[in-house]
Amino acid sequence: MERRNFLSSMGITLAIACTGGLAACGGKGDDPTPGPGPGPGPGPGPGAKLTVNLATQIPNVGDAIISNGVVLVRTNTGNAAASFAAFTSTCTHMGCTLSGVSGGKIECGSACGHGSKFNLDGTVSNGPATTALAKYTVEVNGTTLTVK
Repeated sequence: MERRNFLSSMGITLAIACTGGLAACGGKGDDPTPGPGPGPGPGPGPGAKLTVNLATQIPNVGDAIISNGVVLVRTNTGNAAASFAAFTSTCTHMGCTLSGVSGGKIECGSACGHGSKFNLDGTVSNGPATTALAKYTVEVNGTTLTVK
């Protein structure tokens, strides 16, 4: 067999084998043995960035949670959406994750953050950041708060 014919035959054989292998991996969603479910505890629902149980988390004015790319701050008493502020947890200066809330300011104390601070409405309080934090929508249903 000539080298050209051999390589051509091998190329066709490999193409058929790869196509068959990929087809075997592309399931139709009817696998009778589904994989493990989500981890412990309820996670955010569809379209939600963060879900919080107000009966056990963030009970006091000034309390904050940084999770799933969100900074959530309780700004007032009561379990109404207006009692909370939610923003991206990514600092607008260099993209670091914000480190916490202290003295009524959202702080970027990360190694690359250079100390930027944001007001509880997301606007810049102290630079070097010059752009406000992106704000998210807060919804409250009973004792469940959802950030979208």
